[in-house]
Amino acid sequence: MPNCSHLLVAPTAFELSAVLEKIPKVKLERAHCCLCGFGSIAAAARTASLIHQYRPAVVVLAGIAGSLDTQSDIGMSYEFSTVRSYGIGVGAGEKFQAAEEMGWRQWPDNDEQDDGSFGDVIQWESSRLGQLQHQNEGELLSVCSASSSREEAELRKKQFPAATAEDMEGFAVAAACTMLKVPCVVIRGISNMAGDRDQQNWHIEEALRNVSNHVGHFLVNSK
Repeated sequence: MPNCSHLLVAPTAFELSAVLEKIPKVKLERAHCCLCGFGSIAAAARTASLIHQYRPAVVVLAGIAGSLDTQSDIGMSYEFSTVRSYGIGVGAGEKFQAAEEMGWRQWPDNDEQDDGSFGDVIQWESSRLGQLQHQNEGELLSVCSASSSREEAELRKKQFPAATAEDMEGFAVAAACTMLKVPCVVIRGISNMAGDRDQQNWHIEEALRNVSNHVGHFLVNSK
């Protein structure tokens, strides 16, 4: 049996604090709220550790992301149910070749273990909890290093046309959940255009305010 109904994780203390600020405490009564760490390696390791510690019924990842096209509007919050890994394989830029293109699954089927198998894409059923939750039908592209320019972001979009936003932890958290057979929800607020490194153009506060509303709605409407 689960020890808690929800494990809410965010990459940074800033994101976690901003998300929790607008959520009434009553909605957090059966939730554990923790940092998962910045980037794919820390997020995967920490999420797996937290799942073992708290045995949640569901893991919720919340934070900000960059938009790759008009399906992900700046300032809005979206729930993603498909995440794609970018950066694990061979090469970079136009020469990048993903692991599955080379014939390698990131975590293969293994008859001796009961861990879930996955390749470069992890997909699950969305929660679909009403109009406040904006379901994004595109892929969340989880990268090891964020786009440094609009040109780089456009190249990634060209390589993976279904990608509508870019983050750094979505695939990592989903991988930990898949291996440990725990449902996952990924909620990202779109703070900027991917590749735009001028934070004067970013809408972090608005994005995280909408994430907070989004997460609060999920917590009160899910079991």
